[in-house]
Amino acid sequence: MSIPVMVAAPSKTGVVQCCLGGAERYVMHKLIFAFCLSVLACAAPAQTPASVSYTPTWQARHHLQWLADNAGLPLTVTHWPLPAAAVQQALEHLALPDQAYGLKASRDFVLSELAALRSRGHARLQARTRSEGLGGYNERYSPGSNASVASAEGRWAGDEVSAAGRLGASLGVNANSLHANLSGAPHESGHTLNPEGSELVLAWGGWNLQAFARQNWWGPGWQSSMINGHNNPAWVGVGVQRGSVQASDSVWLSWMGPWNLDVFVAQSQDPVVVEKQPRGFLFSGMRLTLKPMSWLELGLSRGLQTGGKGRPGGFGNFVDAFFGQNVNQDPGDPVDSSNQIAGYDVRASCPASWGGCAAYSQWMGEDAQGDFPPLPFKFMTLWGVEKTYGNGRYRTFVEWADSNGYSLPWDHKPTFPGYVNGVYSQGYTHGARWVGPAQGSGSRVLTVGWMDAEQQLQLKLHAGTIKTSLGAYSPSLDAPHGRMWGLSASQTLQWQGLTLTPELGYTHLAQGQDQGANKRNNVRVGLGIERPF
Repeated sequence: MSIPVMVAAPSKTGVVQCCLGGAERYVMHKLIFAFCLSVLACAAPAQTPASVSYTPTWQARHHLQWLADNAGLPLTVTHWPLPAAAVQQALEHLALPDQAYGLKASRDFVLSELAALRSRGHARLQARTRSEGLGGYNERYSPGSNASVASAEGRWAGDEVSAAGRLGASLGVNANSLHANLSGAPHESGHTLNPEGSELVLAWGGWNLQAFARQNWWGPGWQSSMINGHNNPAWVGVGVQRGSVQASDSVWLSWMGPWNLDVFVAQSQDPVVVEKQPRGFLFSGMRLTLKPMSWLELGLSRGLQTGGKGRPGGFGNFVDAFFGQNVNQDPGDPVDSSNQIAGYDVRASCPASWGGCAAYSQWMGEDAQGDFPPLPFKFMTLWGVEKTYGNGRYRTFVEWADSNGYSLPWDHKPTFPGYVNGVYSQGYTHGARWVGPAQGSGSRVLTVGWMDAEQQLQLKLHAGTIKTSLGAYSPSLDAPHGRMWGLSASQTLQWQGLTLTPELGYTHLAQGQDQGANKRNNVRVGLGIERPF
């Protein structure tokens, strides 16, 4: 696993040149690749059967975190999706005392959700007003109505190689709430059709080779992921992920405890929002999550934009980008290889005597520093605390997200907006939507959330400042921004074999002009309907 590297806009000052020449760097890269492959080969546990990816509903995630904090569930809870078989394996091996009714109910809830994922397909319809919102974990990003369908999971067992797969599709209103195409640019359709939910997995030697159309949630936050969240459309790509989350048998890696590694490369969706933008870039995501202590979970994440029209491409450029080379170049130097973001997160549970609580933080850097290995700095930050009570029924959280560089409390340099750069002028986006938090670049937002897992009710209040735009991004528009406050509520109900989720939300922004579905006063009313088959 490489050390996280982040490279932002190609600033032309303060560049520290690597002391190695091109040939020496090439040899170093090959040696490091060989070392990483050998470590991963040694780390692979006994074969875990192939399975499709699993991102729990917010209710199931609540139960999993409750089990991890109070029953020692050997599972990482800040890295989604995980292979469904890995989550089921951890739950089935969890020993609970006979009197632990609340813990058993939590385990049964997640096992039921996993069983439904495997044995039944589903059809979903979400009727929603065309308005933008401040979405968080497991909330649909689309500012409008959408429909989706997914088949049951199919699994095929073999002696050494196994396979799993499912088919899915989604049709909805275009997720770009700004609709900011330039004059003469390719027309952007009002609706989009994509294979979201589709996946093919081959498992071999403890690793899953994957082709997929899916979202990611990387980090401990409930409202925001600072690197890869649920505000953007599904990534359509290929990758490799560890098939389990078990601790390694290797004496060198057993200290990591339960862990998972996920690496993928996906093709971007990037409608034209800036003249001569490098369309068609590749996005590569990498995350290592480990749990060295039952109360401590650590994550290292990285997102990398490379290639695209008018940009260097090919395998050699990707290798340079992977190792943080040819970034922030001076004029006359090789063209920048990429734009990157990387950093760290931590989640720590409280001692049992304090009750069910935890604190978490996530730092994502906006630049690269020094010689190899270049480390992220200029951090954007997230801070949060959460508390469960009522024998695991309720959870409340308070979360602060600052998407400005140099936002650590002890930073003394002037802050600057993150997620925008001079290399990829459409910003850190996918389908014109922020890949990080929904509040986008240069924002500061406080969220207070409350959940009732038994009634499946969720309430959230937001307050802060939006620097650029909410949800989607176009640098040429004066989108609604400024002081912001908002609220949202949703509840899941069961009726006549249907799962119904009514929702209500409101967001007020003090400045800017209404642009498409992105307004200064956004009222969101919706109803989600899901039926299994």
